[in-house]
Amino acid sequence: MTEEVAVPISSPADNHRAVYHDHSEYAKHDEDPRFRPFADPSGPGWAALGVSLFTLSFYAGAIGLPFDDPNVATLASTSLIIGGLVVFISGMWAFATNDTVHATIFTLYGSMFGAVGYLSILGFNIYNTLDQDKTVSHAAGTFWLAWMLITLVILLGVVRHSPGTTGFMFMLFMSFVLLAGGTWTSRRPAVKAGGWFSFFASLVSIYNTFMVIYKTGYHPLGSVSSVSQKLSMRSTKGEDSGAAEV
Repeated sequence: MTEEVAVPISSPADNHRAVYHDHSEYAKHDEDPRFRPFADPSGPGWAALGVSLFTLSFYAGAIGLPFDDPNVATLASTSLIIGGLVVFISGMWAFATNDTVHATIFTLYGSMFGAVGYLSILGFNIYNTLDQDKTVSHAAGTFWLAWMLITLVILLGVVRHSPGTTGFMFMLFMSFVLLAGGTWTSRRPAVKAGGWFSFFASLVSIYNTFMVIYKTGYHPLGSVSSVSQKLSMRSTKGEDSGAAEV
């Protein structure tokens, strides 16, 4: 005998209680044993972003890896594809938990890393042909320019979210600026500098992973909300003292 699935048929606006076919009622899904909340997807999302950016920084920044080695692109593509898949799935997962910020970040950059990894697998060693093919350089520059613009928009939107997210988006924005300029103008020093900013962004992403898993209210980098509360408390005390003097 199969178990009957509980499907809500109404949700009255007056008491916000969901009524089911078996005539049971629950004020919200959290109280219904037939519903299970999703876990926080930001942990695997930040971890996969850190791994992907770490690998990308060693490739684009030529940190211990030469540009002219064709095996470097293949090595980078393996981590980028895996990281891109995990990040993208984490973004879809974040949508289910009603987390718009992480859903946007993980979905977009997961797809980006998947695209970069796919190009690497196909053998497009972009950074090895910067001085040889201007068409490839301009195409890669346009790609990074588009991601630079969308990263700037996200950075402005999350500036009050948390220091970890803001720092990550800033490092990623600077990386895309240098990667776009370096690939478009075929200047390898700029590309290497962009790789180093990707490396710093990966460290911030790893920090965010630690804070999600550690599950504590203590943030070594501070909290935007706590700073705002302290500033508001100081302003309130100043107004009270001024009123007392009058």
